[in-house]
Amino acid sequence: MNYLLADSKRMFLPCLPMTAYCTHLHYWPACQWLAPLASGKTLILEAHDHYQKKSGRNRTTILSSYGPTKLSVPLLKGKHQQMPYQDVQIAWDAPWNRTHWRTIRSCYGRAPFYEHFEDDLAVLYERKDVFLWDWNLALFHWLLHQMQLPEDFNFTASWKTVLDSDTLDLRQIDMDKVTDHILSQTPYPQVFADRHGFTPGLSALDLLFCAGPQARMILRKMNRIEPE
Repeated sequence: MNYLLADSKRMFLPCLPMTAYCTHLHYWPACQWLAPLASGKTLILEAHDHYQKKSGRNRTTILSSYGPTKLSVPLLKGKHQQMPYQDVQIAWDAPWNRTHWRTIRSCYGRAPFYEHFEDDLAVLYERKDVFLWDWNLALFHWLLHQMQLPEDFNFTASWKTVLDSDTLDLRQIDMDKVTDHILSQTPYPQVFADRHGFTPGLSALDLLFCAGPQARMILRKMNRIEPE
């Protein structure tokens, strides 16, 4: 039984027995998105959905000196809302990849473990994938490898409105907007914490740059779904 409880103030997932969870492929997904995978749950990526605007598919959130900052991958003009996700194309009429890379470097250049990943990221941001799906998938493989998380995730074979009973359906939840009302957030040292305190809901890049080899352990603690 997969369901979401909500009221005007909070939303949370009930504690349900599950062996797998299904969600969409995001651009540098939020930490919460990876937490169940870090605790041994099987990740199933929805490969037969249609693109939705203003979602994590082409947006991510990092932390700057001004607070949470969004990065958005521009798309070719068209009715993306009606297109299969895997057919959505990236717009390359402006060097957005350089802008994203410079923003990440500016935000995390002083993070404890940033220098260990800088060269690899620089190479990634030289890619010019045609399709958003291919770009996100390449970044996702790299992220899992650096966090020492399982890379043998699965894809859906077809679209199903209702998933198997042992699979938690997170496809209708924007995991980049999930707060600690949904998933227990384990605080970790962040850049600019002296200005903003701990900021939840950021891209997993934030955790990787700030915690390095401890990232997986922190993700496992985040997996405790504890409604208040």
